[in-house]
Amino acid sequence: MTHSANELQTLATKAARGAGFPPAQADLFGRACPLHLAQGGGAAPLIAALANPADSPILRLPLLMDDVLSAAAAMSGPIELTLHNGDDTLAQSYAHLLPVAVQDQSIITRDAQHRLRITVDLSAKTCTALPPRIIAPSELLNRLETLAARTYVPATDASRRTGAGAGLIEND
Repeated sequence: MTHSANELQTLATKAARGAGFPPAQADLFGRACPLHLAQGGGAAPLIAALANPADSPILRLPLLMDDVLSAAAAMSGPIELTLHNGDDTLAQSYAHLLPVAVQDQSIITRDAQHRLRITVDLSAKTCTALPPRIIAPSELLNRLETLAARTYVPATDASRRTGAGAGLIEND
């Protein structure tokens, strides 16, 4: 099934919040999710990232992107940063969220460690374009919807008596 990038971003952000991630990291995950899928990435790394809010690329990759910007300000040329095991599948999607032009990026393996090799241009601002529609696997959508539902406020008798959910007021 296809969805707009905005639909996927919103659902992924809510899912990350429902899984217990902080708002800022959940927002970045929401933005990275449609990028990952648009670049041909699979559902498994996204689902795995949501599994443990204490140990996840959702927490680590935003910090890595800050390190990319700091290193780029201090030196020119390619930057290599070591990735935590399992972070390599989403690292390139997060790199596209940087507010600067990414000239080149790749995942390399050195001494059994995955590393993000990236070259950025700090003087050029950029925004990654997404296709109008993105195909999202059903297993991913099901997981995102299940986690997003944790953020919804349950209906109470008091709210129902005042008309919530009945379509009678504009805040339904």
